[in-house]
Amino acid sequence: MNRKKEIVIFIILIPLLLFSFMRLGGYYFTAEGVLYACERGLGYGPSEKILAEYELDEGGKLIVGKWEGNLSVIPAERAFGIFWKLKDGGVSGCIPCDKMVVANLTNDENIFGLTLNKEISEVYCRIEYGDYENPLIQEVTMAVNQEGYFYGISEIEQPEEAFIHIWYLEGRNSSGEVLYRDGVSAEGNYYNDGILNETGGKKE
Repeated sequence: MNRKKEIVIFIILIPLLLFSFMRLGGYYFTAEGVLYACERGLGYGPSEKILAEYELDEGGKLIVGKWEGNLSVIPAERAFGIFWKLKDGGVSGCIPCDKMVVANLTNDENIFGLTLNKEISEVYCRIEYGDYENPLIQEVTMAVNQEGYFYGISEIEQPEEAFIHIWYLEGRNSSGEVLYRDGVSAEGNYYNDGILNETGGKKE
């Protein structure tokens, strides 16, 4: 085999070997590539739009996509300095938006969510955490973008095993009028997807 043929074979083999290595190891050139691959593996997607990418406190990124009115959330991290792969732990996969407003907590206790109501321009969340009997309270108000997506920083620091929950949320319009409630309000009223239970199903 002459020198030119060896070079040609080498040039052909390198990309093939690289592709095989990436495919078998679950490595991708971008964090978005990890998102799309995970969606395929989980049997849905691809996301119509990437809504946001966030740096995680423990390293890596949280990629948030939107798919058929639901959220698709995948954590990714660097590998070998140039690739991306699925990060262990955390929120992973499709989060059904089965209510008018859906909010979730990330591993570092920040909030992200989606609303289907185009009139809602901000979302208020009350988070309770710490001791279940005597919880601490953190309130976060977040602007809603044109996709219906919102994100907020809670600034909560606590042990992983401690109790934490989004106890109540409101969806408000640009005038501050409350259009939607879910959870237990400060007054002790319980709402389920905008319905106040004590009124026999009166819709907000």
